[in-house]
Amino acid sequence: MEFTLDINGFGNAYTTEESPFWLHSNKRGRIDETANFSTWANGSARTYFNNDSFMEVGMGLLFQDGYIDRLRFDESYIRFQNSWLIATAGRKQEKELYRGLSASNANIAWSLNSRPLLGVRIETAEPIFFVNDHGLGFTASFAEYIMDDDRYVKDTRVHHKSFNLVYKSSGNFQLSAGLQQYAQWAGTSPEYGKLNSSFKDYLNVFLGLKDDVDGREENAAGNQIGVYEVKLNTEINDYKIELIYNHLFEDGSGRMLYNTPDGRYGIYVEDMYMLSENSWIKAIMYELYYTMDQSEGSGTTDGEDNYFVHNLYKSGWTYENKVIGVPFITMNEERTRVYNNTLIAHHLAFTGVAFNEYLYKFMASYRSNYGYKGNDVLDNTILSTFLDAEVYNSDNFIIDIQLGADFISDAPTNLGAGVKLSKKLY
Repeated sequence: MEFTLDINGFGNAYTTEESPFWLHSNKRGRIDETANFSTWANGSARTYFNNDSFMEVGMGLLFQDGYIDRLRFDESYIRFQNSWLIATAGRKQEKELYRGLSASNANIAWSLNSRPLLGVRIETAEPIFFVNDHGLGFTASFAEYIMDDDRYVKDTRVHHKSFNLVYKSSGNFQLSAGLQQYAQWAGTSPEYGKLNSSFKDYLNVFLGLKDDVDGREENAAGNQIGVYEVKLNTEINDYKIELIYNHLFEDGSGRMLYNTPDGRYGIYVEDMYMLSENSWIKAIMYELYYTMDQSEGSGTTDGEDNYFVHNLYKSGWTYENKVIGVPFITMNEERTRVYNNTLIAHHLAFTGVAFNEYLYKFMASYRSNYGYKGNDVLDNTILSTFLDAEVYNSDNFIIDIQLGADFISDAPTNLGAGVKLSKKLY
C-alpha cells in the first residue's frame, strides 16, 4: 500500500474587481476571478498487483471564497492502471503537461481551467505498437461525463473519444496524428423539456450524424466540437522538441478545413537533463491561438461557426461558469455564456532555476479580442504576465510567491500578488 496526502493553501490580493488573468486561469477550478482565498487537500491510497498494475482510490476537498463559496470535491475517484490501460471512474484531476507552460495543456478544447467533470474514462497508458516497441501504433480514449453544475440545460451529458495513429522510429523521432471529439447531449432544457436521450440518439452523437430537436434541424446531434491534432517529437543535442498543431472545428465546414487557419500552433523545447543541472531556462514554450476565420465565407450551408457557443446548450462549453477549453476564450460579466471567442493570442512561457536556487515559471500572453462571431462587442488588446517563484522548500513544505499583471488597452492596469503554501505529508 502507498499513501499520499497533499495540503495546499492560496491567498492573493489585486487592484481591481477581478484578479489578473494568470492568477485564476488554468487553476483546475480551484481559484476563480474574485477569490482571495482557496485551500484544497488531496489524498490517495494505491495497492500494487505487480510491478506494472495497481488500483488507486483518491479523494480531495476544495474550499474557496469568490463566486462559489462552499466546500466541494476537488477529486473523488477510483482508478485501475497497468502497462497499457488506464480506467478511471469518478472525478479526477488531469495530468499537467509541458511543465505547466501551455495555455491549454492537452488541446485547445480541453484545458486545466475548470474543475474536472464527473464520469468514466478508459484510455491507453502509452502508445500501443503493432510490432515491438516502435514502428506504427496508436493511442485511444473513450469517456462519458455528466455536467452536474448549475447550467441552462440541466444534467447535460458529455461524450468524448479520441484516436491517434503513432509512428515511432527506432531512434528518437515520433509523429502522431488523430482526432478528439467532444459532444454535449441529452439533459433537460427550460424551453424544450427533456431532450433526446435514447440509445439511437447516443449513436447519432457517437457517430456525429445529423439530428433534429423538436423539429428543428441540427447540423449534428447535440453540441459537437472536434480537434484534429498533430504532434512531432524528437531530440536534438540533448534537447527534447515537440511541435504541436490543433485544428478546431464544430461542424462539417470545419471538418473539411474550411475554417483554416483557426487552431493552436506550438513548439516546446526542454533540456533533457532538467532535473540534474541548474540553469536559468530549462524549458520554453511558444503557442499561437487563432480563431478569426470560423468558416466565414466558406460557401457551405453549415458555415459561420461560433466556437464554444450553442443555441440549445446555451451555457456552451463551460463548467461551473468557467470555460473548459483554452482560457483565452472568456465569458460575459454575468458568467452565463461565452462572450469572446474571436481572437489572436501569442503565448510565451519558460521555467528554470534562478541563482542556482529558486525554481520559477514565467508566462506572458498577448491577445487581441474581438468578441463573438457576428457581434463586435469587444475590441481590445491585453498583455497578461505571470511569475511563480519557489522561495522555500524544506521537508516537503513549499512556499511560492506569485505575481500577475494585466495591461489592458481600454481599462486600468490590473496588478495582483499571491502566496501558495504546499505540504506533502506522505
